[in-house]
Amino acid sequence: MKKEDILEMSRKENKNKDIYEIEVENKGCRIASISMLILATFYYCYEIYKGIGENITLYSLITIYCSVMYGYKGFKVEKNRFLNMFCSIIWTILTILLVLEYFKVI
Repeated sequence: MKKEDILEMSRKENKNKDIYEIEVENKGCRIASISMLILATFYYCYEIYKGIGENITLYSLITIYCSVMYGYKGFKVEKNRFLNMFCSIIWTILTILLVLEYFKVI
């Protein structure tokens, strides 16, 4: 293939995709997951302080979010695939444990 053909194929493939926008969206997802964790921790501490009990449902939602995010990235991105899939498996196990704890199975 000629250089011009390769460049033309690349332009067609990346048409209507803004790399900066994609990076901003990815960073926003990471910040959102950290914010969710902080807010869930605040709610958890508040419920314990008020004597309501321990509600771990918020943590299970955060863990499933992280599990899916790392799993999707592991399937789609070649770089750090093993690390992303490992993180996804760990988050999935934690999600399962939290759900089982919520239903008092374990």
